[in-house]
Amino acid sequence: MAKIKDIPKVERPREKLLKYGADALSKTDLLAILLGSGIKGKNVQKLSNQIIKKFGQKFLDITIDELKTISGIGEAKALQIVSALSLVKRFYDENKNEIVIKNSQDILSLSYELRDKKKEYLICFYLNARNELIKKETISIGIVNKSLFHPREIFHPAIELNASNIILIHNHPTGNATPSQNDKEIVKKITEAGSLIGINVIDFLIISKNDSYSFLTQLLNNDNINYVSEGEQKTLFDFLEIEKPIYESSITKVTEYKYFLPKIKNNYHQLHNRRYIGNKQKLLNWIFSIIKQDCQDIKSFTDIFAGTGIVSSVAINEYKEVIINDFLHSNNIIYKAFFEQKNFDEEKINNIIRNYNNINSDDLEDNYFSENFGGKYFSYNSARIIGFIRENIEENKENLTDKEYSILIASLLYSVDKIANTVGHYDAYFKKQHIEDKFFLKPIEPINSNSKIMIYKEDANKLAKQIKTDLVYIDPPYNSRQYSRFYHVLENLTTWKKPKLYGVALKPEPENMSDYCRVSAKKRLYELIHSIKTKYFAVSYNNTYNSKSNSSKNKITLEEIEEILNSVGTTKIYEKEHQQFNTGKTDFDNHREYLFITKVENGKN
Repeated sequence: MAKIKDIPKVERPREKLLKYGADALSKTDLLAILLGSGIKGKNVQKLSNQIIKKFGQKFLDITIDELKTISGIGEAKALQIVSALSLVKRFYDENKNEIVIKNSQDILSLSYELRDKKKEYLICFYLNARNELIKKETISIGIVNKSLFHPREIFHPAIELNASNIILIHNHPTGNATPSQNDKEIVKKITEAGSLIGINVIDFLIISKNDSYSFLTQLLNNDNINYVSEGEQKTLFDFLEIEKPIYESSITKVTEYKYFLPKIKNNYHQLHNRRYIGNKQKLLNWIFSIIKQDCQDIKSFTDIFAGTGIVSSVAINEYKEVIINDFLHSNNIIYKAFFEQKNFDEEKINNIIRNYNNINSDDLEDNYFSENFGGKYFSYNSARIIGFIRENIEENKENLTDKEYSILIASLLYSVDKIANTVGHYDAYFKKQHIEDKFFLKPIEPINSNSKIMIYKEDANKLAKQIKTDLVYIDPPYNSRQYSRFYHVLENLTTWKKPKLYGVALKPEPENMSDYCRVSAKKRLYELIHSIKTKYFAVSYNNTYNSKSNSSKNKITLEEIEEILNSVGTTKIYEKEHQQFNTGKTDFDNHREYLFITKVENGKN
């Protein structure tokens, strides 16, 4: 048996690695370098080859005891091998989802091996909602000029991996990266299929030996475009000239009855006294008249995206059981303040608020709230008082019942919202040299009800699997604007964790981000509808999917909602002209609200 020193230097593993790099070495050579030396009668390459052959595809999961069964491998060498494998796997596990795909160059750098392939390959990159790489997979290998595949081969793994986005790359062995007519037809077919099932096709690239082509960069005429730009996810579907169907459906009319909101005392905040995107206050009569007409024998009602809670305020007077849910901290404490049927000391609350209103800001020191939001969202004096009140409530929490604590926080939130130097949300503030000092703390008036009321702060899709109800009212976010970011000041006041803030708008790190504001919205709605045990669905939506503003465009079309609802029952559709509260930027004519009523087959699923 030749010793390693008898092998020409140019063929020895270490010398090959130094001269040509690791890619030039076989697995046997690499393992030989790790082992360092062989045994009598068996050089290190022979020993390495024996190990590779014995364990084959199971090599990465090899154990110390298994290695020690090979002649020449003692405990020390076995430890070397297993430690090296464990180290590599550890780094791989920690970093495999941290590859963020920002643009076409990132894909090309991860697909360099395709340049020299003699056959056509189609490779798919599966990404999560943050464009982090989940998996890279070869979909098909064909012959020259022909690659055979079907869209299901692309999207079936995407569904299993829970991927939000995909990017495809295809090689041209001919050396010309210009897309053929067949390539163009494939891109359109895949893009439409992705749109139908709610998985975003971001880009389709072609690579050749000396060139590359990106459909997205060509459509945008910008070689430096990022897949996510100005907060918007770029997609092929948005820019390909795919004719979007006009929504046509038989619209049913309804006779409206009046549903009165609870009568509230003067000098108290009412539940609906909020500037809130998608507020349904002016649509209550219409919504509940339709429900009364079409939905029979309803005893329990679920408001699963409750928002302001205004729909629930009517429901608690109409039904025996009402579930109210929203995953914003500020909304949850507002529900507890208004709806929880618990005792509280009204005189105690009024005395506390009276004392707060007698505070002089000159007597106060700066605090977290004034240092961050003073002179921006509020005057410095108002912000100083708001911060002091919030800190004082927290310091005296043990002297308050849960209901009293909720009432004080909700009263503060409503009073703050009344004077905020904004258009009605907290994505920006007006730049003024002088902001008027006008903070005044006014209490909320809790609502009495004989209904059984259950309040949750859950992801709607998770809650859907836990509840059983007669009717579910669904009013999800419509577009890419995240409510937790729009109302971050109110969220901050509620949790009072005093987080570090970033940017001009002074927002904390993202929290409670909704998939209904992302491209996965359709998939999430489908999951929601198929998870809840109920007799009826009532789904509110509008027609801003044709909005001029990208951030205002709906994430789900009306056709898709109808299709999803019809998969569980029979659906009727109602429409009404209505101009909703928006961010102050959106210019959209002919705004219409839609209400889908679905009677579920087989009762409660």
